[in-house]
Amino acid sequence: MRQFKVLGVAMATALLVACGGGGGDGNQTPRVSITSVKVMGDSLADSGTFSALPAGSGYGRIFGVQGSTSKIFSELTAASYGISNLCNFYQFTGTTFIANPTAGCTSYGVGGGRVNPGADKGGAASPLSIVKQLTDAGTGKTYLASDLLLIDGGGNDAADLVGAYLNAAKDSGAAFMTMLGSIPGVALPTGAAGFPAAGISYMTAVANTLFDAVQTHALNKGATHVAIINAPGILKTPRFQMVLDSISAAYGGGTAGATARAQSEALFTSWVVAFNTQLQVRATGESRVVLVDLYSNFNDYIAHPADYGLTNVTTPACPATGVGTDGLPTYNFETCTDTALSAMTPPAGATGGANWWTTYAFSDGFHPTPAVYKLASQLLNRSLIQAGWL
Repeated sequence: MRQFKVLGVAMATALLVACGGGGGDGNQTPRVSITSVKVMGDSLADSGTFSALPAGSGYGRIFGVQGSTSKIFSELTAASYGISNLCNFYQFTGTTFIANPTAGCTSYGVGGGRVNPGADKGGAASPLSIVKQLTDAGTGKTYLASDLLLIDGGGNDAADLVGAYLNAAKDSGAAFMTMLGSIPGVALPTGAAGFPAAGISYMTAVANTLFDAVQTHALNKGATHVAIINAPGILKTPRFQMVLDSISAAYGGGTAGATARAQSEALFTSWVVAFNTQLQVRATGESRVVLVDLYSNFNDYIAHPADYGLTNVTTPACPATGVGTDGLPTYNFETCTDTALSAMTPPAGATGGANWWTTYAFSDGFHPTPAVYKLASQLLNRSLIQAGWL
């Protein structure tokens, strides 16, 4: 059966643990007095949850190239308001999450964060739940007009869904069905033929869950400045491109392989689009919420790299350190530093001498370089400017 041949691609069974135009840095005097920036989300919004782990953990401060000037999008945007002290609210000890002993940290984002994490990731009680992050941030307080909330998510939820779908040939769709049933509002399919539409239903429900949490734990608590960053085009990342290539190879390449690859990419993309579309629906008419379209802009970075000062949007800058059980490359952010990359012999075809890596889009197979984090911050800043918030 064609469908389950795609589902059975072994390389793609354990997919992603993330999650992420130029100009508009927001360096002008802000039109709104923002004195506190609170961040919730996944690896793109993580300011150092895992950085306290012992040497050899493979984690750095951020999910990307490490360096004294390497900042993620939320840190760059906070700096536009004169706030330079964002730090991680949670700290991972190696076995559990604890509150960061450093007082005043308001960056709740956690690498691997999901709107709907499964039981194997701690479920709703874990800081890997973006809903819990919102809950913890809003507990016992009323937000002020001087508070800005930055929220991202959805990418890892989509990746989990794709992984369960691709594993269906092994488990007859059990994991996929379990995932569909783990969140209210999903129209459950009666067989594999209904899986594509069920994926759209699931991601729509994930978007509703996120916005409901924003409503309950932010807007209903007085928040007046909430920016939600939609899910990026994860199918454009090197990791997903390798997965799609493996689907093509499973069909023997050629026309049949290209067709299977294109159909799979269109299906998985439709799930990400469903999430983003529903977020847009929920945010429409809500003046306290700005929806930032990272999805369209990220796709444009990949389609027109030269327009954004990028020279490579397909190859990770960090060197692979091994191969995972899924057959995909593994990376070590702890050792992937700006100094180490600049000391390398540049890859064939790279330009810029020792700075070759500064114009790459991806640090590893899934996460951005500082260049793309900066582009995302510029996009966010422009959205805030358009709303009159910056």
